[in-house]
Amino acid sequence: MRIAIANDMFMAVEVLRRAVVKIPDYKLAWVAYDGAEAVSKCAADTPDLILMDVLMPSMDGVEATRHIMRQSPCAIVMVTASVNRYAAKVF
Repeated sequence: MRIAIANDMFMAVEVLRRAVVKIPDYKLAWVAYDGAEAVSKCAADTPDLILMDVLMPSMDGVEATRHIMRQSPCAIVMVTASVNRYAAKVF
């Protein structure tokens, strides 16, 4: 499975990256540091799954997800440190 990470926090990217590469059948497809970059990278190389942060500069994860699902749909899991704070934005 090819997994991409979209997150603007280096530490979060590193934690997610380490988790992905520990699993033998998983590969890191790419990393994006904002929503616009995630949309662009997904259009060029659609992964099997994106771990998408909710809040990012330029374009947030919710808006990036809308664009990706229109242009190059794939599975997306929203990732956030504060579910209660952003639940209304996602759902």
